[in-house]
Amino acid sequence: MERNQEQYPYFRRELERSRKKLLGELAGADSVAFITGSGNTGDKLIFAGTRALLSGMKVREFRRDRLPKSAGAVAAITGSGGWCRSYHSWPAYLPEIEARFDKVVVLPSSFDLSEPSVFRALRKTRAKVYARERVSYAQIRDWCDADLAFDCAFFFPFSPYRTRGKGTLHAYRTDHDALGHAVPESNVDVSAVIRDLDEWLRYIARFERVKTDRAHVMIAAAMLGKQVEYRATSYHKVPAIAEYSLREFPVRREV
Repeated sequence: MERNQEQYPYFRRELERSRKKLLGELAGADSVAFITGSGNTGDKLIFAGTRALLSGMKVREFRRDRLPKSAGAVAAITGSGGWCRSYHSWPAYLPEIEARFDKVVVLPSSFDLSEPSVFRALRKTRAKVYARERVSYAQIRDWCDADLAFDCAFFFPFSPYRTRGKGTLHAYRTDHDALGHAVPESNVDVSAVIRDLDEWLRYIARFERVKTDRAHVMIAAAMLGKQVEYRATSYHKVPAIAEYSLREFPVRREV
């Protein structure tokens, strides 16, 4: 059921390294504006993990469509996949955020520079930009002030949700980011149909094995001690996160 984290020395080392990097970017600020957006329940896991990461700091949280009128010193933009061809709403908000804050940090995200708006935004930005996997980092490192760190979902306290599970959860996505693979009749796209994060985590925890093409279902299942099989979606996000962050875990690509 629950595996000892001591079995995962690379994960523990890199998670702590990521924590130090991200907190170091924000150190010394009187307060940090944490800017979130819309999204599914996987995005809520990122938000909650970020709150846990920043719990020792004074944080003001704002949705990107409700930014404060006054300027501030430091803004941290939530990690997401909103910098890719399938979803690319964040580039439109970046100039306004940079105009209002002295320093901007884009928390670990996935990037696809084949999307023109993403390429234009990163080529012009003065923000510190974190990729959450190596494929994205390789794309952006020559175009902006870039670095690499784990997805902030990994900072969420998963321990209270760990329990022995039974059976297999098929949790494949059903939106336009899917690759069109057939899904079983038992499929439950949990990130789309379960909106409450607590309920979402408890539902995933009920199973022993999880098959998915959603990055944060994969992350949550792995951190809850499940066996995970993943599929790729329309771009590199899922396999790249698995290879960078979960390589010691019982997580493998579906064949």
